[in-house]
Amino acid sequence: MSSRPLVRAYLALAAICIIWGTTYTAIKFAIRDFPPYLLVGIRQTAAGLLLLAWALAAGRVRMAAVPPGMLESGEQQGDSALTRRYIGLQVLTGLCTITGGNGFITWGMQHVSSGLAAVIGSLTPVVVVLINLGWKGAERINAFTVGGVLLGFGGLGLIFHHGWADFLHPDYRLGILACFGSCFTWSLGTVMAKRWNDRRVSPILNAGLQITAGGLGGFVLSLLFDRSHTILHTPEGWAAVVYLALIGSALAFSLYMFALQHLSATVSSMYTYINPMVAILLGWMFLGEQLSVFEIAGMCITLGGVWLVNRGYQVANR
Repeated sequence: MSSRPLVRAYLALAAICIIWGTTYTAIKFAIRDFPPYLLVGIRQTAAGLLLLAWALAAGRVRMAAVPPGMLESGEQQGDSALTRRYIGLQVLTGLCTITGGNGFITWGMQHVSSGLAAVIGSLTPVVVVLINLGWKGAERINAFTVGGVLLGFGGLGLIFHHGWADFLHPDYRLGILACFGSCFTWSLGTVMAKRWNDRRVSPILNAGLQITAGGLGGFVLSLLFDRSHTILHTPEGWAAVVYLALIGSALAFSLYMFALQHLSATVSSMYTYINPMVAILLGWMFLGEQLSVFEIAGMCITLGGVWLVNRGYQVANR
């Protein structure tokens, strides 16, 4: 792989770290006014349809040229990837990542603290590694990758050491279960996307298909599980929804599809390790919040884990 797409993939991942680091706060604002699954349906379906319209208008529905060396065995440049089966796999992936991953965390954040949600969410790279180990023919995992994932999670555990006690909070049980469900379904969807996304299909189109399917799934869960379908129309609530749809979903998920196209699923999921550190550093720089010894040590350990995972990716792709 040439260096330019790789650099752009890392830049996309860096942007994701910042953008998705802000969405927890935006979700907290939005669920004050919107039922959780209805919020997922409105936010994600709007973002998905926007991406599909963009892909159609920009002509990105056509197959893109791929260097012969990047084609899979037996794959031909002229083969059409947009078959019913391919679209069905994109729908299934979207139901995992968006309906499950985003839907469960949105519901769960009504019942748990942000710190506890961050701790559980940071398990994503661990779960991605486990799924890859259990899925025949998935990405190769080496000692660098496993060690880096575990080291990074240990660092985040140190950063959020005060959040571990929340696991024993009786009122958090359902929220904790929802957060773990979100972590698993998002991780599964990430591995699916890495395996099933065709390189000849635009990341924008893949993102549009997955987000639209996931958003429609959110409406179904809303009919089944939302206790109320009443929306409190406030400027703050709608501003949060617009931000979540345009930036948190349409832009960030397209960047995520691009990163997955050029990086491993494990490397791509490492944003869950960086997001909390971004939030902590922004609070220290602009809000006057204090950095404790635990947080500084945890960030150093986590960065060491991220470096090891990236090293493992480089070794596996020599």
